[in-house]
Amino acid sequence: MAKRLFTTAGLTYNAVAAGSAITAAVNYMALKGAVATQLVDVLEIKVSGMAVAATLGGFVMKRASTIETTPTALATPNSDGLMYPGGTAIASPIVSFIAAATNPTPSNTVTDATLDLGINSFGGIIRWNAAPTQEWKMVGLTAPAGECVLFNSSTAGGANSAANAHIIYEPY
Repeated sequence: MAKRLFTTAGLTYNAVAAGSAITAAVNYMALKGAVATQLVDVLEIKVSGMAVAATLGGFVMKRASTIETTPTALATPNSDGLMYPGGTAIASPIVSFIAAATNPTPSNTVTDATLDLGINSFGGIIRWNAAPTQEWKMVGLTAPAGECVLFNSSTAGGANSAANAHIIYEPY
């Protein structure tokens, strides 16, 4: 299959507690499977702090305990595209979004994985790159395995933080 790059720019990620529904005032990045048996490997996540002063960014990747309804299509400067220009899109594409009619709720279950990506948003950068066989996995299109959310968690100590981010993923 073909690797894809989902990028956001110029967002202020307002901090929200894990387990709380994300409101319209909170920015996030989310991926959702397209069909019940779809497998997706998340290969890399990078967050670049763009704050004008030292600010804690409690960024985490979590599965959604409640999935979104009616995701909004991406608009410039945000994007999601094939990394190889000669690649072919799959028949059932992953849904990448930063807004929805009803936003997702990141899981707060202690037995669910949390990928810690905390940074100082005043120019700090974190790049998580999966080692072989250590990819973040998504399966299907229902909660909790079928939708994942990258957000700034107040539970992880985050305060409102400006940042740019990208997620490299590969759907099957």
